[in-house]
Amino acid sequence: MNTDEEQLDEEKKRFLLKNWKMTLVMAVCIAAAAIVALLVFLWVVNEAIATAFAPVALGDWTIGLIVAFVLHLIFWELLLVASWGIPLAAVLYWQFSKLPDAELWKPRGGKREGGDAFGFLIALAWLLMIWIDGRWNQTFQDWTFIEWVYSWLTALGWVLLIFGIPAVVIFVLWLINREMKKEYKSRTETADEVVDEPSEESTG
Repeated sequence: MNTDEEQLDEEKKRFLLKNWKMTLVMAVCIAAAAIVALLVFLWVVNEAIATAFAPVALGDWTIGLIVAFVLHLIFWELLLVASWGIPLAAVLYWQFSKLPDAELWKPRGGKREGGDAFGFLIALAWLLMIWIDGRWNQTFQDWTFIEWVYSWLTALGWVLLIFGIPAVVIFVLWLINREMKKEYKSRTETADEVVDEPSEESTG
């Protein structure tokens, strides 16, 4: 990362901290949409197995079944998540774009490696979990589709737990510290005004 990119990242951090209320609202909305999308995904998976739309054993899947399942999943995600998520995202983006210095978040050229790193962490957590579970040498024919899905979701959950919770805790502590400093500053200024008033009266 060069100096310009580091400076841009610092400016973005200051922007998010300065507009922490908007940042918090957007984070909550994104988290809510992600949770609903995950619940819809699990519902589609369970319904597909229950209605024999998808095979139980992982080894019985074919390219045709994968394409049909993905299209089926996209339909329900669009209907139950995107139908309200896209309008909500548009409103949030409109509000966000009106903030000062919002142009910092305009897309720029260059490769973003954050997504690759996150995907690598999930894959690493999945491999570690499979090894601990004793499934390292288990053939895919012996896996069920549900087991495979939940193993990846568990790996995702561990990554979010390890890296997400500390970030949230640090952000909450920063907000508390900031509010305490603002309150202390306000009290100090009020006390100074009270002290100055008698001195002005005695002078008069």
